[in-house]
Amino acid sequence: MTIGSMMTGRDPVDPLPDPSTSWVRLAVVIVGTVVIGIVAWSGLVTALLLIVSIFLHELGHYLGGRWGGMKVTEFFIGFGPRLWSFRRGETEYGLKAIPLGAYVKTPGMTNLEELAVEDEPRSYRAQSYGRRVRMVVAGPATNLLVALVLFGVFFSTNAEPKIDWPAISAPEPTIPVFDAEGQVVEELANPAVAAGLVEGDRIVAVDGVDTPTFTDFAEAVQPRPGAEVVLRVERGTTTMDIAATLGRRSAPDGQEQGFLGVRPEIVEIRRSVPEAVHRGFIEFGTQVRDTGVALADIFSPTGIVRIVKMVVGQEVDDPTKRPTSIVGIIKLGSDAVRSSAGETLYLFAAINMALGLFNLLPVLPLDGGHILIATYERLRSRRGRRYQVDFARVMPVFAVVIVALLVVFMSAIYLDTV
Repeated sequence: MTIGSMMTGRDPVDPLPDPSTSWVRLAVVIVGTVVIGIVAWSGLVTALLLIVSIFLHELGHYLGGRWGGMKVTEFFIGFGPRLWSFRRGETEYGLKAIPLGAYVKTPGMTNLEELAVEDEPRSYRAQSYGRRVRMVVAGPATNLLVALVLFGVFFSTNAEPKIDWPAISAPEPTIPVFDAEGQVVEELANPAVAAGLVEGDRIVAVDGVDTPTFTDFAEAVQPRPGAEVVLRVERGTTTMDIAATLGRRSAPDGQEQGFLGVRPEIVEIRRSVPEAVHRGFIEFGTQVRDTGVALADIFSPTGIVRIVKMVVGQEVDDPTKRPTSIVGIIKLGSDAVRSSAGETLYLFAAINMALGLFNLLPVLPLDGGHILIATYERLRSRRGRRYQVDFARVMPVFAVVIVALLVVFMSAIYLDTV
């Protein structure tokens, strides 16, 4: 649900355009899109994926509203002046100039909207609690369903790389050392080669300390630059102890750290369709959990203060601890699109999942805010008398939260840009 769904009546400065003008506007947009596609095609593909995700979200609202017997008067992609539109039945469909969202307009989203007498029975506010919640939930549910399906498709069509530690890949003769700009400044002899390690060896312990994960191995090696260590190695059916001298190199923080010069072996997992569907459900559940935890952290008072500190330079910018703006999404998406079709598919799934979960935040005009209001009205209704929230009184409360959201997202745009 978007801000457009809460508008009251037609904007007097945005009249229906003349048909000839509409086609001219649409042609200008098409030409501009083609030019952008030539200059930055991967960014354009990412933007289109985002727009399609928003369209699917609003399509869910549209179908949920129609299924619930509600009147839908507008279904637009974008905001601002109309570029092009047409009418089918009682609904006007079209495009607007600013492609930063979409909306479905159902009359009567608040008690402040004045409706014709004949429209009141089919308004949002006249429907039962179940129909209203179903209409609102249909938007994010559509995105989440699309994400679930796409995750399954992704794992059925793409081999998944997996770290097969403690097995190691073939050690390189030398180890490159990079500067802050990513340029190679020197080549170091590889201690693993000097120790006689070969591809497929399994390093299970360092100086008698088990290393069941690669992180455990790194923690055992990095604090000991230049140290003599004994590696417990499994080679085929034979277990042996191999002496090795750890190398020395500078860490990103300038401190010296030890290294052995091995990498975990990477294997590819290919799945049947049933296995891919099962893996898709697992990935979906993991992403929902992680995204939910991240949203709760980002939009907590502590999270908002942390983002402000990043903006003013009191803390180092950490993109994992703040939302990614449209600028960041385009940057990350462009890399994924240029990389492969598989990464593009995964990106599309991730966008839909994030869009669905974000819209469930309990703040107007997001879907979660409408669910919260409808549920509160249901709990306050007694003995057949229906309670209705006065939006003139609740909007100032939500306005504080909306301002906080705007601060967060404007900060994210600034950080992703700078």
